[in-house]
Amino acid sequence: MKIDLKKLGKRIKLIRKGQDLTQEMLAEKAGVSQHYIYEIEAGRKAMSIHSFASLTCALDVSADYLLFGDEPQLLDVDTPSSHNQLMEIAAELNPSQRDHVLEILEVMVPYIKN
Repeated sequence: MKIDLKKLGKRIKLIRKGQDLTQEMLAEKAGVSQHYIYEIEAGRKAMSIHSFASLTCALDVSADYLLFGDEPQLLDVDTPSSHNQLMEIAAELNPSQRDHVLEILEVMVPYIKN
């Protein structure tokens, strides 16, 4: 599956503007440069998993929405339903898949805590 960088960039820009953030403000929240945000929004740059995780957390939006354009879902890890949902998802995965999810979470959690 190939990610359309232009569509991804447009979604990031749409969310950023919807939150009244400038590129500079988003860059500061995500720990990247303003020029990097410009390049991503223009669809000229692909992101590393670290940058992607940082942006999803800075924008407080789901990775699904950024990647695929599904309805945006704000992250809310404090609700009991979120905990149940996480457990249900994990239960459907084999041990190797759970290890991959754990690796992704280990990258994302420090960004969520900020």
